[in-house]
Amino acid sequence: MLRFDLSEIIRTPGMREEFLIHEAPYSEEDVEFVAPIVGRIAVTNTGPMLLVRGPVKSTVELECSRCLAPARVPVEFELEEEFDLSVVEDGSHHDKIVNIVEDEIDQVFEGKVLNLNVLIRQAALLASPLQPLCRAACPGIMVKAVGEADDTKNAKESPFQRLSQLLDDAKD
Repeated sequence: MLRFDLSEIIRTPGMREEFLIHEAPYSEEDVEFVAPIVGRIAVTNTGPMLLVRGPVKSTVELECSRCLAPARVPVEFELEEEFDLSVVEDGSHHDKIVNIVEDEIDQVFEGKVLNLNVLIRQAALLASPLQPLCRAACPGIMVKAVGEADDTKNAKESPFQRLSQLLDDAKD
């Protein structure tokens, strides 16, 4: 799992650290990675906020929008996330405590540990095509008329072919 302890970075304004990502393929809620997830993420504390940025790439498996067969689609995306930091004065220890302000539904942080899987899943879904194809020339689902024989010639004919012939006859 892609979890990084950012306690030191969160505590130190101006600190920047890079993390190399090379995660084996895995399946998450609504996305299936079928190739290794690779990238380089930079985490920077700017003082008032924490920046998480860097390129990531992998391959996801989706359903072909025409024939519903599995389609493997390469995805590349740039993670660009900002998290507000709040500083709280600790009167008993004369120290400052820095906390991450998070208003999102999916919790990206568990304490001061960054769960990068959540960010990668969200970005991969946004980078995926809306209508993926298993191949460029995908013909779609083979349709045959009711009562026709089970041969390949009839299976490739369109159900609208007869309608097309009627329209051609009407033009003549």
